[in-house]
Amino acid sequence: MRFTRIHGINIAVKDLEQWTRRFEEIFGVDGKPVDESGFAFPGLRGSSFDLAGFHLNLIASVDEGTSVSRFLERRGEGVFLLSVGVQDIDVATDELRANGLRPVLDKPARGEGHAPVNFTHPKDMAGVQLEFIEIPS
Repeated sequence: MRFTRIHGINIAVKDLEQWTRRFEEIFGVDGKPVDESGFAFPGLRGSSFDLAGFHLNLIASVDEGTSVSRFLERRGEGVFLLSVGVQDIDVATDELRANGLRPVLDKPARGEGHAPVNFTHPKDMAGVQLEFIEIPS
């Protein structure tokens, strides 16, 4: 699988405001609010920290039934997914299948507020969900 870079890490949190303030204090960087339009799936909101090109994102669920909500119920707060950049999301999705991984989406999600993305099932990667995000070079 060819990828352009490690794009970032997404951390699931219950109290977005509390953890945003804490991460701002620790890293000395203001968190940029991300509303629902910035996610591939509805019911989420977050804060994004650009740490010299590495994206650390805090994600909270505003609706029950989201994957983040289910993650928080089962595992509690913590690393939700690892995001890697790819040049072409459609090619990457085909390569996922060719390597025996199960993409979460049949076709990559494309939306106005976010780059095209797809995900692997966590069971395919030692419990870690991977997000493949199209970042043209």
